[in-house]
Amino acid sequence: MHIVIAHLEKVTLYPPVINLIENLLNNKHRVSLVSYDIMSLSARIIENKNFQYTDIPQTVGSGIIKRYRRGMIRTREGRAAVEKYMKNADVLWTTTDLTVRSLGDTVLKYKHIMQLMELERWYPQFKGSKLFKFPIDQYARRAWKVVVPEINRAYIQKTWWNLKEVPEVLPNKPYNMNPGDPLPEMEEALEKMKKEEKKIILYLGFIGSDRSLKEFAQAVEGCGKEYCLYVIGKVSDKSKDEFEKLLKKYSCVEYLGYYPAPKHLLFLQYAHIGLLPYNPSGNHLYISELNALYCAPNKIFEYSAYGIPMLGTDVPGLRQPFEKYNIGICKSKLDVDSIKDGILEIEKNYQIMSENCKLYYSSVNLDEIVNEILTKEE
Repeated sequence: MHIVIAHLEKVTLYPPVINLIENLLNNKHRVSLVSYDIMSLSARIIENKNFQYTDIPQTVGSGIIKRYRRGMIRTREGRAAVEKYMKNADVLWTTTDLTVRSLGDTVLKYKHIMQLMELERWYPQFKGSKLFKFPIDQYARRAWKVVVPEINRAYIQKTWWNLKEVPEVLPNKPYNMNPGDPLPEMEEALEKMKKEEKKIILYLGFIGSDRSLKEFAQAVEGCGKEYCLYVIGKVSDKSKDEFEKLLKKYSCVEYLGYYPAPKHLLFLQYAHIGLLPYNPSGNHLYISELNALYCAPNKIFEYSAYGIPMLGTDVPGLRQPFEKYNIGICKSKLDVDSIKDGILEIEKNYQIMSENCKLYYSSVNLDEIVNEILTKEE
């Protein structure tokens, strides 16, 4: 089967899209990718004989005019590339809401799979606009399949958008846990973790308003010399000032920077406990406050693959797998004592939890799930 993947954003910032590409190629499908920053993908993707791509030119800078120009290029180049590839393809698979908005009615010409990374009732027609809304729900109702990363999101999205069928669930599990050799700029950070004598509590992921690290830093600081907190990931523009304050205030916290997937996996070999702090809030313009409540982090699978028990906030998206597989602890109160108790609970059951993590990772078969999405008729 020939699949056109349209991801009109920077592909290296979206591990689930990389997972999808590798899955399809490994199962002998032809893949045509329309995206940004494609040449930063691994050689095993770029050099695959069944892979072709259109790397959309990137424009830099801020301001309304430059943003408008970026949007025009994205729309023009994206639509042209999709239409070119779809002349000989079977399915168009879009991966984000922005991609659907940019392609517009172009997606209606084809057998369209709409994948959603976030849980949302609506999507803006223009960035930052509350008044003008893009009718993304109408495109979802006309799509062949809708795909989300978590089962609760599937039923919520069906209800909100009046979909005929419950969306398919494709978990954010990494398809390939082989990160390859480290980038030169990673070596110093990796060596620092390797030589760390304390037990490393690791947060690996996006650093934003819905990922509360302050309370965890307080707790680790209060644990004395036994633990330290390492943070790796991209910091949102809105969170930079607050994050800088956190680093200055807590000496136990080490920030090692951001590294593209799958290279970030190299840091997991040195972690003792993995953090999954999710803070449901209604501060985002269009992403639902339920998004963090029914989180679907690829981090659960990344930590699990390395046998790293997890400590997270008490939200259904974490509590359900944690309790079912005994791979981590959720804490409803984010105070120093509760988090310390959580660390102690993990330590008491560390070996069992570590073994269960690997069982959990093996419990999801991505090949079967993607094959069913592509072959099962509604």
